[in-house]
Amino acid sequence: MFYLILIITIVIAVYVLSLKLNPYVKCSKCNNKPKIKGWVFSHAHHVCSNCNGTGQEVRWGYKMLRMGQKGQLPPPR
Repeated sequence: MFYLILIITIVIAVYVLSLKLNPYVKCSKCNNKPKIKGWVFSHAHHVCSNCNGTGQEVRWGYKMLRMGQKGQLPPPR
């Protein structure tokens, strides 16, 4: 039982550390291609509304644990 609790604690600590070091993931809506082509007019581009044109979004765990200062998101890369 002790080893199970130790392993779970280590896994959680590694996950929290990975959130601190890498708070961003590739945007799920635009797949890191922030300019999306229009449906009707394929020459028209618009910025992804999910990531605001950065191609990256904050990881779920980072948002849920509110790891930024006073709930602020990390600066974009």
